[in-house]
Amino acid sequence: MNSGITNVYVTTSDCSTLVVEAITPFRYTINKTLRNAYEINLGCKLIMAPDTIRIFDGLVNTVTVIEKKDKSFILVNLEYPSSYRVKLEQGVLQKLTIFFDWSFITNILNNKVIIIDPGHGGRDLGYRGYINLLEKNVVIDIANYLKQRLNFYGAHAIMTREKDITMNLTDRIETALLLEADIFIGLHTNWDSDKYVNGAKGTYKGEKGQLLCDNIIEELGKKLRLQNLGIREDANLCVIKENHYVNKIPHVNIEVCTISNPVEEGWLRSPVFKERVAVAIMNGIVRYIVWHARL
Repeated sequence: MNSGITNVYVTTSDCSTLVVEAITPFRYTINKTLRNAYEINLGCKLIMAPDTIRIFDGLVNTVTVIEKKDKSFILVNLEYPSSYRVKLEQGVLQKLTIFFDWSFITNILNNKVIIIDPGHGGRDLGYRGYINLLEKNVVIDIANYLKQRLNFYGAHAIMTREKDITMNLTDRIETALLLEADIFIGLHTNWDSDKYVNGAKGTYKGEKGQLLCDNIIEELGKKLRLQNLGIREDANLCVIKENHYVNKIPHVNIEVCTISNPVEEGWLRSPVFKERVAVAIMNGIVRYIVWHARL
């Protein structure tokens, strides 16, 4: 019977957990190769195929599994600095588990007030997909996933609507005013008369909004391989123009997918896909906060 590494995967909860499984005992060493990269040297062969696994969970970007001279190597590329702890379980199946800490990200999000605005609602259906999926329902699902995830990692995320109700734009913006928000994110879907058009795009106001919008659209491409349809400035994005505070809030509208494309409409029917959209949006928010702090 062959012996060696059979499986490598990553799960995410309060940390990013890298799991290595083998059907034979093995030794390992972990070396930090770059500021945010680790190399795990495993003293046995691969049974699984060499692979580069795209994770992009907010901390772990990619995990590359290779074999050289009868030894296996795992290269872990991280987005941010992280410490780790290790657990080794022996038995019929030997399992090495490495827990990468998320404290850098929770410190970034700590006490940030983030308004999530699911577009449309009630009588305002928004766009309708090729197979009758409604924009108003898609975006509130994504908003719920995003709110839960942001709050789990230390932010204060508030939705402008949590039910299928009609709201005017002024009421949505006033939520940000009352709570002195740090960020305002509107969620929508793209629509095009050409059903073959696909991808995500966004609008923003001001330099901060541009940075936030660009980061979110980029992360949607990394996590979900969505085509980048671009971003543009919308001078009318803030509806309370006379209020100085509101105009200082980074304000973006993200069209997360193209609902008029039958393939992407199918994706938007999947709870797993919508949750992954929320992960990508949070990744973009964190990158924005980190980059803005450096400016």
